[in-house]
Amino acid sequence: MIAVRHRAALLCAILAATAATLIMPGRASAVEPGFEVAITELPDTFTAGDDARRVTVVVTSEQNRCVKVRWSLLIEVDGPGLNEVEVARDEDGDFPVQVQNVAAGTARITDVQLDPGVLCRGRTVTARYQIAFDDDAEPGRVTFRAQAFNAGRTLLQETSSRSEVKAEREEREEQEESKSPSPEPSPSPSESSPEPEESADDEATAEPEPTDKDVDVAAVPASGNDTGTPSLLGAGLIVGGILVFLGVGLLLRLRMRGRAPKHSTELPTGFYPTN
Repeated sequence: MIAVRHRAALLCAILAATAATLIMPGRASAVEPGFEVAITELPDTFTAGDDARRVTVVVTSEQNRCVKVRWSLLIEVDGPGLNEVEVARDEDGDFPVQVQNVAAGTARITDVQLDPGVLCRGRTVTARYQIAFDDDAEPGRVTFRAQAFNAGRTLLQETSSRSEVKAEREEREEQEESKSPSPEPSPSPSESSPEPEESADDEATAEPEPTDKDVDVAAVPASGNDTGTPSLLGAGLIVGGILVFLGVGLLLRLRMRGRAPKHSTELPTGFYPTN
């Protein structure tokens, strides 16, 4: 029973190694002439937590013969972790891939099957990937190196490009800064500055402009509020009033004397005869 188990384990290991050999690309140094690989669609910036962005790779050929292509994409991150990167191969739906950790911060995504297209002279074969980063991914950079292999696992050509990765909070801060109003420019010295506003004390001490009513009232000064030199007009009016009063009284008295009877009736001193 133990021997059977060991044989079964050995058989599984051989099958796994064979499958890995079939899908693993060949050496990257074996580049075939007459082929060109270009990344035609790549965002300048990935934002953590956003929807997946598309990365498109195209291979062209100047050879007279046609070949089948197997794609492999190396992803190298500086800042975010590999476990924070989401990759999906898109070929009219999900396309099966194998993921392998090559080194610290670097992973390889290789097609399990050959691309359904055929690469010929004047024709292209395209690979599309959907790339996204988790919402808690750290800011940094990501480098994509796309490689095109033939069916015999020989590298035809490769290319690479890089994008920035922004954290979710950095994106929100930039959006808030763009929405905030810009400060108004300070006026130049040549521009006339507005007159300073009067303070409450200045308003209290400022003399109000006289109106028609104020002029009429102020034309007759009150004697009780006059704090300057005493005027002779008041004393003259008082003395004049007293003299008028005395003159009127004197006239009345003289008139009453003039109305007295000039002839007084004398009393009879004797008897008069009667007829």
